[in-house]
Amino acid sequence: MPISPENRSRYPKDWKLRSDFIRFIRAKGRCEWCGAYHGDTHPLTGSLVILTTAHIFDKSPENCSFLNLAALCQRCHLNHDRDHHQNQRRLNREQASGQCTIEF
Repeated sequence: MPISPENRSRYPKDWKLRSDFIRFIRAKGRCEWCGAYHGDTHPLTGSLVILTTAHIFDKSPENCSFLNLAALCQRCHLNHDRDHHQNQRRLNREQASGQCTIEF
């Protein structure tokens, strides 16, 4: 997942190095959840696999400990973040219609 410009400053300066280490050294170029190889065709979706580095337990960009990060293919990363994406879509729809309700 690309880092949004408004969140870039929340990541550590060595984020690229950490991300590369997680994806290509620790995970050896494979999704840590489904085993799909970076650069190959995904066995379930048929799409090109691009490994991403996901925050697993604490989704805060500041928590970049190696225990909180995993190398995931797009499918696994999107499934992991599904609830967040659904909530964001709902908030965007409500905001567009003028009915925004913020939940804490």
